[in-house]
Amino acid sequence: MKPDAPEARMLLSVIEHAQNLVALADYDTGRVLHLNPAGMHLMGLTDEAAAAARWAPEFFTDVGFVQAPEMESALLEQGQWEERSEFRNFLTGEPIPVTLSAFVVERSPQDRPTVIACIAQDLRTAQEHEQRLHAALEAAAYRAREQRSLAELSQLAVDGDLDQVLAAAADAAAALMGVNCASVARAEKPGGALRVLAYRGQPPAPETFTPGADSQPGYAAAVHEIITCPDRYGEHRFSTEAMNARGLRSGVCVPIGAEPVWGVLTAHSARPREYSDRDVMFLRSVTAVLTAAIRRIEAEEALRYQSLHDPLTGLPNRALVHQQIDAALDAACGSQYRVAALLIDVDEFKSLNDRLGHAVGDDALILLAEQLQSVVRPADTVARIGGDEFLIVCPQTTSVEETIAIATRITELQVGADSVGHELRFTASVGIALAGPQETRRTLIRRADAAMYQAKTTGSGYALAP
Repeated sequence: MKPDAPEARMLLSVIEHAQNLVALADYDTGRVLHLNPAGMHLMGLTDEAAAAARWAPEFFTDVGFVQAPEMESALLEQGQWEERSEFRNFLTGEPIPVTLSAFVVERSPQDRPTVIACIAQDLRTAQEHEQRLHAALEAAAYRAREQRSLAELSQLAVDGDLDQVLAAAADAAAALMGVNCASVARAEKPGGALRVLAYRGQPPAPETFTPGADSQPGYAAAVHEIITCPDRYGEHRFSTEAMNARGLRSGVCVPIGAEPVWGVLTAHSARPREYSDRDVMFLRSVTAVLTAAIRRIEAEEALRYQSLHDPLTGLPNRALVHQQIDAALDAACGSQYRVAALLIDVDEFKSLNDRLGHAVGDDALILLAEQLQSVVRPADTVARIGGDEFLIVCPQTTSVEETIAIATRITELQVGADSVGHELRFTASVGIALAGPQETRRTLIRRADAAMYQAKTTGSGYALAP
């Protein structure tokens, strides 16, 4: 290859930028023909002239020179040689352990080596390079696991329910950080205990964390800050009794949400540990996903609640009570229980609205809703299905008399005064129907409706459907 050929210039550029020693030497004389900058630095030479004044055998210590016959034989027979050897720094005389590769790059017409190349790696820094490479690979692998974990959690946050998302968050924190346990705890009321909703790790699983300075999670929730504890010995900000009882020495707690704090994500270890910025950033990323998921789930729950409840009284609406009637009928099938429906209509409600106004009418409906809930059994459902119409569903009813007793209490209700002091007095008509063996929701409500109109027509207060 001609020295001025493009290929030669490219090769020389690669050699000049190589981090290891690269040298070219005359095989017969041992004269150094070229030494790259990394090689000059390794050998303690200041410039190319200093390198050109050296002979290849001068590079070796006495220990390294012992290998010369072996190297020469290998170059003659195989054209290459590779082994550990030892160089000598020309400036300090310090021995330099190296891994040396030598090979023939040019031969004479008689196939005898004329120019050899040597590549040497300083073994003193090889371990350091290997450690840095290992650390870089480990960090890359961690980032890949972290990104995969966050991606999976983010996907679950889009369509999963709250229990699934919280469990996945605790799993991610425990697995990625290599801690003994991780949890998500909810602050159900400001200043109250935090109830553990998801837990992964060594038993026993805690049920609650005490509030405020009585525990690390409680303290994190109280001060709205990330709290790290490298070792519970010497910790004075909060009590570590709970950590001690569970065999834990260190931990980090990250609040979820803000103003107010929704809860706390925790990670604890059984050994002392400094939690790195990388650890904290990962947990912050998890809590950010959790916060978004919680907002989405709460918004969906609010929409679902609004779609199934009356906005004025807060009672179940027609759609929800229909679901509950269907469920009650299915549960009663084949049992000794029956399902009762009580349809209630306020007498002369329109005239009340006309006389006192719709605001007073609304107050009356709210008061009536509260009183209806006070006269039914715990398992019964009171729903508002129209303007002044209410429907009560009584599952697991054992007798007609039980249902009539509820209807009687309803007809005896005194609504009381509204928000501005108007005394509200009116009556209600109640229609009662008990489900037969083949009853459907539609026929049950129709029978209760017919009975209600009978009660209204006769003024009897309530009537029982045949």
